[in-house]
Amino acid sequence: MFRTKVTRTFTLAGFAPAGKPGYASRQERFCSIDQNRRECRTRSTRPRQGTGLLWLACAVAAIGTAPAQAQTATSGSSTVKIMTQNIDEGTGEGYIVEALFGQMPLPQAVDLTYAELHASHLQERARLIAGQIATQKPDIVVLQEVALWRIGPDTQHASTPVYDQLKYFLADLNSLGTPYVVAGINTVDDIALAGNQIGALRLTESNVLLARAAYRWPPLIFSDVQSHIFSTVLDIGGLQVPSGWISAVVHVGNQKFLLAAVHLESTVPGYPPATDVQVAQAKELIRTLSNATLPVVLCGDFNSDANDNPAAPDFTPTADMIQAAGYTEVWKLLHNGDTGDTWPLYEDDQIPISFPAETPVERIDLFFTLGISALTADQVISPAPAGFSPPFGSDHVGVVATFAP
Repeated sequence: MFRTKVTRTFTLAGFAPAGKPGYASRQERFCSIDQNRRECRTRSTRPRQGTGLLWLACAVAAIGTAPAQAQTATSGSSTVKIMTQNIDEGTGEGYIVEALFGQMPLPQAVDLTYAELHASHLQERARLIAGQIATQKPDIVVLQEVALWRIGPDTQHASTPVYDQLKYFLADLNSLGTPYVVAGINTVDDIALAGNQIGALRLTESNVLLARAAYRWPPLIFSDVQSHIFSTVLDIGGLQVPSGWISAVVHVGNQKFLLAAVHLESTVPGYPPATDVQVAQAKELIRTLSNATLPVVLCGDFNSDANDNPAAPDFTPTADMIQAAGYTEVWKLLHNGDTGDTWPLYEDDQIPISFPAETPVERIDLFFTLGISALTADQVISPAPAGFSPPFGSDHVGVVATFAP
């Protein structure tokens, strides 16, 4: 939540630190906020160690046994093709951020956000991105901002689904003849907010790891799939906004590597603590991965401009910190001199609601490697038909890269 790049600079009104919950046990938080009260509760989501290996191997093998499902393009390949894509959950939460900074009533911001979701065409955009995935046929897809939006009469009963992006993606990919299975889910937040015109709007946001369900040789197998929540959490107006990542060991024949799929906290104009949170999360990530005994592929939406452009919305030290820790930034390695900007393809959180096209100004969707060779890296854009709004499947450019374990 709060992947906003609103251009207005805010001064926080009524800031009240709420403290950090205990994320060491990887608990999932559900928060509800209405005009009278704020309530959060937790439930354990501790990952089950080692279940990914057997489950995913069986799922892929079951599909691969049918000759009609065999994909000869991937057969006999010892390389691994990975795509990262922030799919845009339908809003940058700019209205909510304005409300938390005292710029508008929170219920009004919730109503605007709900209206923006309708205008964002989440289901149609999912099919645009799925079409590009079906064309690229990556072995692994890493998605950020995968949202389940629900509504209800109040924050305690917001359980009616209205938009389910993961459901759309899986159905679209299957209908396009390129089925994928879920290899890992990292649910970072679950929050319900009270509105005026609607009782309540609830967002459950996740990072998702998908694996292509097709025959390939050598086979691709996952083990030790884990969901992580960063211990440093953005607190904005008393509302805590976690971020997270997924790790998995990927086996290719007799080779294996560690895959880390990340979505770091976004910056917030005029609010330095957001950048501080991102940097702390990056340090935690680097520290955790320093214990790895395998080669590492690190990818996702880092919300840090790898071009070090001082004018970029996400001009933070994070991308440089990761490289200073010994990682190679893949786009820079293979496309030296090409900025390869990935955000934004369009704006959101406008009044009146619209999604004007933009030219990307920063590269924040990244691949890093440590001890593994990157062979190719290309951008993936999902243009919409003329006259469709938003003008692309996502406000982020996707990136697809090939590796030789």
